[in-house]
Amino acid sequence: MAKVVLRKILIIEDTPTIAKVQKHIATSAGYQVDIAESLAEAQALLSQHTYFCAVVDFVLPDAPHGEAIPCTVSADIPTIVMTGNIESQTRSIVEQYPIIDYIIKENKQAYHYLRRQLERLPRNENVKVLVVDDSMASRNYVSALLIRHKYQVLEACDGLEALAVLKENPEISVIITDNEMPNMRGEELCIEIRRLYSDDDKAIIGISGVENANLSTRFLKNGANDYLRKPFNAEEFYCRLSQNVDMLEHIQTIRRQANTDYLTGLPNRRYFFDTVKKSLKARFGKKQHGLIAMIDIDHFKQVNDKYGHDGGDAVLESIGKVFATHFASDLVARLGGEEFAIYFKDTKSEGCVEKLEQFRKYLESNSSKLTTQKIAFTVSMGLASQVTTNIESLIKDADEQLYQAKDTGRNRLVY
Repeated sequence: MAKVVLRKILIIEDTPTIAKVQKHIATSAGYQVDIAESLAEAQALLSQHTYFCAVVDFVLPDAPHGEAIPCTVSADIPTIVMTGNIESQTRSIVEQYPIIDYIIKENKQAYHYLRRQLERLPRNENVKVLVVDDSMASRNYVSALLIRHKYQVLEACDGLEALAVLKENPEISVIITDNEMPNMRGEELCIEIRRLYSDDDKAIIGISGVENANLSTRFLKNGANDYLRKPFNAEEFYCRLSQNVDMLEHIQTIRRQANTDYLTGLPNRRYFFDTVKKSLKARFGKKQHGLIAMIDIDHFKQVNDKYGHDGGDAVLESIGKVFATHFASDLVARLGGEEFAIYFKDTKSEGCVEKLEQFRKYLESNSSKLTTQKIAFTVSMGLASQVTTNIESLIKDADEQLYQAKDTGRNRLVY
């Protein structure tokens, strides 16, 4: 098993009870925690360690006016400031620095918010954001805000370039676009993006400095998820951005749960059929074969009868992991019960036959080592190949080969 590397966080807090709460939050969020009770202790730790982020108390015994903030900021450490109040003088000091956020230590909700921020930061490293603006100064400003929160940033100077960048980087999650641009306005870009991608896949945030009461409405009606008027408050920008990213991640989680078999972690029947139908249609246009293998665990009822349903579940979980290892580049799904299907990336049967035989032989020799009950099991498999758009026809053909494998002794591949 790969070693999990914990991100290090520096908590600078002189009140032990608060430091203890913050440490618990950070540890729960997956961080390795160092605590400094003063600016001097923080400086000593910073000279010895590298930190992913820091949580800094505004008032410390040797730094009563926020002097600890530049200590972490100057080291390019994303910094969250905790403060007992946000009076005008405190706010003016805090806002001098490019921090991640500031949080008022006034109630339980403040610590829930801190936890969300600490959980959000590592996830941001995997989120790509496209900034579209013909003004280099505006692009640089927005990009700097995003980089501060560890987002991956791409840029485009107008709508046409943005579409080209999107085509090359389909994993982009959020598009932040100005409206007044040459070649293609932001509103038009929204329309074009929504023609290509649903709002389940990408969030669009419109921005503009033009005084037009109807512009925000036009952006939203043309497919944007949100709108900000320039010049905007960085704090509001981060809140709106986080809400949109959270929404996309929530949708992805629901979609993943809807498409995944809970026991094996493999895709389920619904996802398999939807995905394979699209692929077969594309291959049919190129006169390429689609290949599907149907796999059954041999005598699975006997496994359940002898070891109980816990034993049967253990076998299903273990074979799911073996499938994931042996067919990493292919689509494997649990169709139901002990029945599985593989749709191969390869369009020629020779390579598929070889992979299936390796898989079968591995289980024949090692299946008893995969569960704590040491349950030995084998599989029967049928492989079919057709140039077709009809997934039902292809599965029926593979099923016929599977039945033949069972009728001729099991633990074999027929194709």
